[in-house]
Formats: sequence, structure tokens, C-alpha cells
Amino acid sequence: MELDRRRLMSLAAAGSLGMMLPGPSANAAATSSTGFIQHFSNQGVQVLDPLPLITGVGFNGGLRYDDTRPSYPDASSMCVQPACRIEDGGKSSEPGVLALFHIMVLNLPGGAGPGDALGQLLGYLMDSVKIDPDKLVFVSTQVFDPYFNAEPLLQKGRFVKRDLSEAQAAGDGSGFFAPAGHPDTKGFATVSIHYPIGAGTTGELSYPLPGYLEIGEISLAEPSSGGGVGGGLGLERLAMAMGAAAPTFSESRVTLFEKVGQEASKTGAEFPIGLEAFAE
Repeated sequence: MELDRRRLMSLAAAGSLGMMLPGPSANAAATSSTGFIQHFSNQGVQVLDPLPLITGVGFNGGLRYDDTRPSYPDASSMCVQPACRIEDGGKSSEPGVLALFHIMVLNLPGGAGPGDALGQLLGYLMDSVKIDPDKLVFVSTQVFDPYFNAEPLLQKGRFVKRDLSEAQAAGDGSGFFAPAGHPDTKGFATVSIHYPIGAGTTGELSYPLPGYLEIGEISLAEPSSGGGVGGGLGLERLAMAMGAAAPTFSESRVTLFEKVGQEASKTGAEFPIGLEAFAE
């Protein structure tokens, strides 16, 4: 489909009209992000402004793919980062997939260990969200073995182990994060955290995990973009996992065009070609 600026402007305008009527899903998302910020503000963590949705680079159709930054502050920091992945444009029927989503990000400075980020984010899930540790499933490679084996709390859940070469080739964040062409990282080891939709399953598990939502990813090695270690939790997916209100794909699509339209109007940036992946 040929990209047409007038067409994208009309889609963004339609999004702006839709966002004039906030619903309960928006309120639920705001409450979750507020709780995240409050939890880590109490520990003295610095709040960063989110990066723009419009990146101006070819990767991901010019839209923000994730929370990775070119550089990080020397102190611990957090952010609620909006993001969008053009590969999700044709996945509107899949549970948890949204056109626009938000990542609640925690970054620790150089010198912190992977166990520190893992412990702090799990602490938030246990203390503030009241998540059930028995229902958690961790997906990673043998790199995660020492963390899982040393922590009784993690062992309340289950660990699905992937082959390291398989995880590196996929680069999907469940064991290794390395999206092809990403401008700010060459890849690093990770563990992803999953929570069941409904009852989940008690049988043997293998990746991917039908019936589970991936609610977060935590780095197990220092990202190539610098800084220490950290991780992110999906705001909307966490709400879904806990049975709270969350946007539908259509609602998130409206929000995507509205936010991109606002950014383009403010900065004069061109509308990213990636928006066509979400055009009806």
C-alpha cells in the first residue's frame, strides 16, 4: 500500500477524536503506572521522560520499538515508555497484542548485577501488584540457572529452558534480546516472565507458552548501549494478567495514531511509514 501523508493525517485525526472519550481501560492503565512510579520513587529512583514514538530511523518503520536508550544516567532510573511494533499489525486477534503498549522500565547503573534488577522488579510484582509467585513461568537459557537455583522465591514458579543458540537466533527476549537491525543494541541475555490467562496449565510446558501472557523481560547481562542492567514490565499485559481493565487492540490503535499525530504536529516530523501496518 502506498504511503500517503494526507491519509495518515486523517487516521491520526480520527485517533484524536476517539481519545476525547477516555474509558475505564485508560484509567486502569494510569493507576498501574502510578503504582510503579510510586513504588520506585520511594527508593529514590529517578523518573525519566519517555523517548519519542517517532524515531526518524528506518528500523521498525520509524516507530519506537522498545525502551532501549542510546545512553543512561549514572543513577537508577525508571520510565513508562510507549512503544509499537509493526510486526503486530496483523496480530490483532492474539491475546495481549496491542498497536500501542507501554513498558514500565527500571534501569540500574553500572556495577549493579542482573540479580539486582531481577530482585527489584519481582519485589514490585510481589509487594505492590500482589502477583502469585506460584503462577510465574520464567523463560531463558542456561544463563538463568544460577539465579533460579539460588532463589527459593523463583522456584515457586517454573523455569522453561531454551537452547542458547535457539534463543540468540530468535532474539525475541525470551533468553536473548536482539531484534534484527535494532539501532541501539547488538543483543544481550534475558529472562522473560510469563503469567497465565485464567487457570493456565499444570502440564509440561514448552516455549512458546499458549495460555500465558509475557508480562516482562529482565536483562541478565549489560546491554551494549551502555549503562547497567534493568528490565521492563508490560503495563497493559500486567493489567490483563491480573484481571484488570485493559485496552482492546482497536482502542490501542486509536491511541497510537493520536499520539503520533500529536508528536508530528509538535515537532514537524514526518509521519512514520510504519503506521501503514495498522491502517484498516
